[in-house]
Parts: sequence; structure tokens; C-alpha cells
Amino acid sequence: MSSVATAVRFAGGSYGTGFQIGPRGYHDFARAHVAPATTTDRFLVHGREVVVAEAHDGESSWATLVGTYHELMTVYAGPAPRRDRVFALFNSLRVDDRVGGMVVRPRSATLLESMSEHVVVVVRDFGSVSVPGPRQARDHVPAHAGAPTRHGEVWKVALPGARGSTALSDHTFVVGCAAGVAEVHLSGTPHRTDRERLDWLAGIGVAWEPA
Repeated sequence: MSSVATAVRFAGGSYGTGFQIGPRGYHDFARAHVAPATTTDRFLVHGREVVVAEAHDGESSWATLVGTYHELMTVYAGPAPRRDRVFALFNSLRVDDRVGGMVVRPRSATLLESMSEHVVVVVRDFGSVSVPGPRQARDHVPAHAGAPTRHGEVWKVALPGARGSTALSDHTFVVGCAAGVAEVHLSGTPHRTDRERLDWLAGIGVAWEPA
């Protein structure tokens, strides 16, 4: 496995915000490679450091809570809000950081609810597995039967503009299991054969469990 990243969105009334969760170093990687940025602020929320950075082009900024094993990031358009607003945002959450993952929930007094969850797993030379949360999973499953796999079914869908192509990388593969669904994009690198990638695809099992 090369990397794992997750996303969660909370909303209540007319307010909503989204977060990304990655391993330690997630913030620094984004600052160095995604959008070159400068750190503009650091402060503590419930004993954990929050780091704020603004992109050099002024188009975006992000704030990241640094846990023991993982980091929780939210992205803003343009300059970052004032410190008190960023503090209030992270202060509204209950964060449980574990070796196996970070669990994030809104505090009950905020009246926020979890609206969506998303997990992306990238496996070198094989492809990426994008797993929507249980609420969104039903929207991804076609009405007709798919081809059987070890843990469920799979459907092959050509990407826009790629109809008629036989290249695996020109398709999305929807994997449906009893307790979860995933969209899989297979790699086009020469380091694995198509047969190896298809065997890997057939062995994917998806199951959401309560945190």
C-alpha cells in the first residue's frame, strides 16, 4: 500500500465544512508539493497543535490539527480566517487519534451531523480504491447484475471520451460488496500486467464498520 487518505463532511442548518485525514506529514506534504505555502500561525486546541498555512498565490489556505499518528486538515478559499474562527472550528470536534486511524465527530452542543465520509487507498502499480460512506454507497451501484468477484460483484464503466477503449486505465470499476462499495481505477504503469491488476481487483473486499 502506498497511501491512505480520508474525508468527512459535517453540516448543520446553513453551515457545512469538510475535512481530510492523512498520516503524519500530510500538512507539510501539501505545503511543499500541492500548493507551495508559508506557515502563518500555530496554536493549541485541546492540547493538540493546529498549524495554519497560506498558499503563495493567495488562492487557498489550510489549517491542520496534528495528532499523534494522523493529521486533520480543512481547506479555505483565499486567506485563512482569523485565529478565533479556526480555533472554534477545531474546538467543535471530538478527535480520537489511534494507530489504525483517526475518528472525528462533532461535539453534541454544535448540532452538526456527519453528512458524508470517503476513504481513498492508493496501491503502488495496481491502482486506487475510492470508498464512499454507507450513506452514499447505494448511489454507486448499477441496477443490473455485475460479474462475480471473491467478495461481491464488479461493474466496468468507460470513462468519458474512452468508449471503445480496451485499456484498463480508461475505465472505472465499481466493486459492490455486502457491506460497502468502491470505485477502483487501475494503474497504467508497466510494472504489473493487466492480469495481475484484474486479479487484485477481484480480491478487493469493502466493509464499513462502526467506529
